[in-house]
Formats: sequence, structure tokens, C-alpha cells
Amino acid sequence: MSSAAALLLRPTSATTHPLLHQSSPKSYFLRLHPSRRRLPVPRLSLTPTTASNSSPPPPSPSAPSPAPAAPPSLFSNWSPPRAIWRGLSALLLAGQVFHRVLTGRVHRRNLLAQLRRVGPGSAGVALLTAAFVGMAFTIQFVREFTRLGLHRSVGGVLALALARELSPVVTAVVAAGRVGSAFAAELGTMQVSEQTDTLRVLGTHPVDYLVVPRVLACVLALPVLTLISFVLGLASSAFLADSVFGISVSIILESARRALRPWDLISSLLKSQVFGAIIAVVSCAWGVTTHGGAKGVGESTTSAVVVSLVGIFVADFALSCLFFQGAGDSLKYAMG
Repeated sequence: MSSAAALLLRPTSATTHPLLHQSSPKSYFLRLHPSRRRLPVPRLSLTPTTASNSSPPPPSPSAPSPAPAAPPSLFSNWSPPRAIWRGLSALLLAGQVFHRVLTGRVHRRNLLAQLRRVGPGSAGVALLTAAFVGMAFTIQFVREFTRLGLHRSVGGVLALALARELSPVVTAVVAAGRVGSAFAAELGTMQVSEQTDTLRVLGTHPVDYLVVPRVLACVLALPVLTLISFVLGLASSAFLADSVFGISVSIILESARRALRPWDLISSLLKSQVFGAIIAVVSCAWGVTTHGGAKGVGESTTSAVVVSLVGIFVADFALSCLFFQGAGDSLKYAMG
């Protein structure tokens, strides 16, 4: 054995090393040279480095300084109120419907379905309302006219009131509550469930398929409902005047024939068309601008009915001023 091996292999007792048991009196194991005993081991630190140790290098003098941020403009975070936004959307929707009707882009099958819904579907409620409104109006003034000896003008007053004002307005109010709310709820549900986007993917424009048939159905069906409501209201008024106040039905019908002019019925039908357009456009515009889930659908439906009623009354005032500005001789003809 060489001298180097003799230096590396030396006997060590059990008492000099803590890893050896006391039972073995002497053992030999490999001892490394003192120069090779300790090897440098890199240490890993789990603590984050401080800001002083990880500070970025100073910028070079040649680097350009960043430009200051532009101050926010006055209307950068402003959005128009929802009422104004929906009003503008209703006007835009009305223009799109008018353009599509002129160019003939109408879904005829959907139009027939909406006509059945607006016309026969709303006839029962509209006729029942017109009958009771006519009888209530008869009770209000027939007794007073009889005391004044004007019983021969009762039919003319009833006919003029029903033709010019009561029949178109009452029919439009009933249609706004029944049809307009249904339109707003349906289109609102389709909007929040992204069914309108599905129509666009399938190559069908939602205005052509959903809005135009509903607007045309209201514009075409409401004049017919108004005319039937006028006839039923006048018949119920004549029946009540004959059975309760003793005024003959023939006297009422003759007075109505003398008082009415063709323009009275034509103006009533024109009013109904305008009211139908208002109901359909407002309801569809409020429906397609719905957001917020089921709560948004409910709010859009309620708001559509309220705005439609306000629009009906405003349009009724404007059309009455336009149509009957020079009228004033109808009751004179009714008295004979």
C-alpha cells in the first residue's frame, strides 16, 4: 500500500465519530482529504429580493421621455339617457320599415300570422270594451238632452263622438295593452336569448322577419277593428236609449245618418292607422333594445305600453286639430 493510501485510510474508533455504533471497537472507512472534504454548495433563498437589490438600471440619457397622458375629454364617459336612445331607435326602426315596405321586402307568411293575431285575436276584447263605453256615454248625456227637448239629436251626438274620438282611441288603447305588450315581450325575450343573432347567422334580417310583419298587421287590422267597434258601440247605445230612456231606435239612427259625413269615418280610419303604427313601432323598438335578462324584459314591456298610450293621446290631439279644425255644422244637420 502506498503512502497516499495510508494517509487516506486510517483506523477510527467508534467514539471519535458519531455515526458509528459503540458495539464495534474499530472500523475503517473512507476519509477524504481535507482539501476535498467541503465542496461549495449553492444556497437557494426563499425570501423575496428587496427593492434595493432588484432596482432597474437608470435610464440612459439618450432614451426619450414618455409623452404625458392626454386629459379626458368632457364627454368621454357620457352616454345618452335610455329614453333618448330608445326614441332614436324607434325613429330609425320606423324608417327601416317604411323603406322595406316600399321595396316589397315583406315576409308574407309571417304577415298573415300577425294579422290573425292582431285582428281576430283582439276582436273580442275590443268589441266588448266598445259596447260598454258606448252605453256609459249614453247614460251620461241622454237624460240631459231629453230634458232640454233635444232627443232627436241624441243619435247624431252618439255617432259623432264614437266615430271621431271614442272608437279609434278605445280600440287603440285595447290593442296597446294586448298586442303591444306581447310584441315587446316576445322581441325582448328573443333579444336577451340571442335569437336575433341566430336569425342574422341564418341570413335573415330581424327587421324583415320580425318587425315589418308586426307593423303592417297593426296598420291594417286596427282600422277594421275600429269600424266594427263603432258599429257595435252605436248599436248598444241605441238599444240602451230605447230600453231605458224611451227614445226610439229609428230616431237615433236617422239622427246619426244626418250628422255623419264620409270624412268622419275616413278620419277615424286614418287615426287608427296612425295609432297602429305607433303601437307596433314603439313595442318592437323597445323589444329589440332590451337587455338585462327577465327583469329587463318586464321593464321593456311596461315601458312600451306606457309610451304607446302617451303617443296615442298626443297623436289623437294633433290629428283632431288637423282633421276637424273647420267642422261645426254636424249637429245642426242632426237636429233636422
